[in-house]
Amino acid sequence: MKKSIMSLTTAAALVCALVTGCGTAASSDNTVSSTNTTSNTANAGAASISGTKTSALGLNAVVNPNAMPKPGQVVIAVDDTYPPMEYTDPSNPNKLIGFDIDLGDALAKYLHEKVVWKPTSFDGIVEGLKAGKYDMVISTLNDTPQREKQIDFVDYMSFGQVIVVKKGHAGNIKTIADLKGKKVGVEIGTTSQDALQKEGGIDVKEYNTFPDAFQDLADGRLAACVVDEVVGRYYVNLQPNNYQIAGKPFLSEPVGIGINKKNASLDAKVKKAIAQMKKDGTYNKIYTYWFGAQ
Repeated sequence: MKKSIMSLTTAAALVCALVTGCGTAASSDNTVSSTNTTSNTANAGAASISGTKTSALGLNAVVNPNAMPKPGQVVIAVDDTYPPMEYTDPSNPNKLIGFDIDLGDALAKYLHEKVVWKPTSFDGIVEGLKAGKYDMVISTLNDTPQREKQIDFVDYMSFGQVIVVKKGHAGNIKTIADLKGKKVGVEIGTTSQDALQKEGGIDVKEYNTFPDAFQDLADGRLAACVVDEVVGRYYVNLQPNNYQIAGKPFLSEPVGIGINKKNASLDAKVKKAIAQMKKDGTYNKIYTYWFGAQ
């Protein structure tokens, strides 16, 4: 679920704004994407949240910005500015890491082909797939009705928004309605912000970067933050003594692997591979490494 336009400009923002992964549910592919400005900015913020995580499976992603589809290899497009889903290792600018990176690298075993990653700007990632510049997209891509008209999806995850509070301060907060009258932090331009504004009656405080919102939460200046579930769990998993999730996720949306509609054979193979990964525990191993137990 990549965020809506303004989000990926800072990776710090990504942190807790993994939020709307593929963004505010928008009417066209371009409007849903994040304006991913630069990987450098994103990865600078990533350093503050990634801890020592690198790979759940001990694999090293192969990266080639000029890769093109050919027999024997699968080229995967990724917007590498979106921790913890996909980003450049802060300690190694030549290394891609993240949940999606582990997922894609694991596919090599099941597809019996080499996986090569192709860093790609998110705002043109679907068009590039349609044009045959790569075989698939694994980049926290929201499976929306608009996109389903253009490409096929193999969904592998669904997540919504969660409410994160200071550890031990959940009080009566269980749903978004319980946030009425309270000061709540969100990142500007995200579906979290949309959800709070739609609910109404909430004192919404906007942040350019979510680490700032989380700092205010830790310092008692906010009652809660609302973020994407996968980022919220990741953040809580990294700092369990500071934060906790209150209530259950809401506004759940699917995330999937994008595949060209002309490549039905690959679509079938990937569907089978994801099913096998979930059955044999590989998927759960990756998920737990990055986000904690499901």
